[in-house]
Amino acid sequence: MLALKYSKSWQVDVVKVNDLACLEADDVVVDIAVCGICGTDVGIISGAYPVAVPGTTLGHETSGVVTRIGQGVTRLKVGDRVVVNPTYACGECRMCQTGNPNHCEQKMGTEAGVSYDGAFAHQYRAKEAFLRKLDDHVSMEAASLTEPLSCTITGVDKLAITHTNIRAAVVGAGPMGMLYLWVLYHQGLKPFLVENNPGRSEFARECLPPSTMLYSDFEQALEQEYGSKQSQIDLCVDTTGQLTELVFSHLAPGGKLLNVALKDKHAKLDVLKIADKSLSVIGSIDSLNNSFERAYVMIRDGDIPVAKLISHVFDFSDYQEAFKTVGCDIANKTMTPFFTPNCKVLVRLADIK
Repeated sequence: MLALKYSKSWQVDVVKVNDLACLEADDVVVDIAVCGICGTDVGIISGAYPVAVPGTTLGHETSGVVTRIGQGVTRLKVGDRVVVNPTYACGECRMCQTGNPNHCEQKMGTEAGVSYDGAFAHQYRAKEAFLRKLDDHVSMEAASLTEPLSCTITGVDKLAITHTNIRAAVVGAGPMGMLYLWVLYHQGLKPFLVENNPGRSEFARECLPPSTMLYSDFEQALEQEYGSKQSQIDLCVDTTGQLTELVFSHLAPGGKLLNVALKDKHAKLDVLKIADKSLSVIGSIDSLNNSFERAYVMIRDGDIPVAKLISHVFDFSDYQEAFKTVGCDIANKTMTPFFTPNCKVLVRLADIK
């Protein structure tokens, strides 16, 4: 089979590797249908998020069909359509036992697309406990967004939203920004969206929640929404990592800033204001507290229109073009501005329905 292997920054290649087999009793081999491009993948390739182990197959947002099962597998059978939860947890270490399985101490060597061979390949080897069988009406493409949606639900959980009349915003109209926008909408909020990339903005306009406003500038949004560029806001999700200091300066007492961007960027925050105004600066990553199952249910039941968020599906042979669509130019080893309207970009590994 073929797999997209990471060697070092800006060096990724499709190579031929052996087909996978079940090594342990609870192993399941999945033939991959599609795999989504995540900001993590872009960060690994570009060197902005240097966490991947050389030689690892990239990719973790994926779905496919079971083709092999270990002797201890009882819940799944060959031919089942499944979605992969790539956030492995041992259940035994200190992090797992203190409610943080997304930071499991066994993460090194088990994290799909980072330290464990991921799903930009024709096959992926999973554990039975980390696979979810798909309902017949859920497409492979829609299912592949379960993992990013589960990360979104994890972040919204951390915000502990108890009121619906708060001022809320989302920065960034990429896949995570759009998912946060929709999950916050289902929490009863009406956040506005900020995006200054014309391509992202053009695509986002066609799949916003009802009554959602889209702006290119955060302070102009405050002026339009609340009457002044100095207006305060109660909650902001920044998916870009670029507006931390600006958003922080506009937080109302009790305000919350959630950062989900994996960016190597530093910000200066006033510690006095954090205490005096009861502010919260929160980070979030991966799935937690059954968020993967909850994400799948929202997709299954049509609560989140994930199919609308899929802008492109490229064949595996065109993976470089797929990454270039989101600004990661592998051939020229550089990040470049992009203007093509886009949101979630998928790579098709096989014609599996």
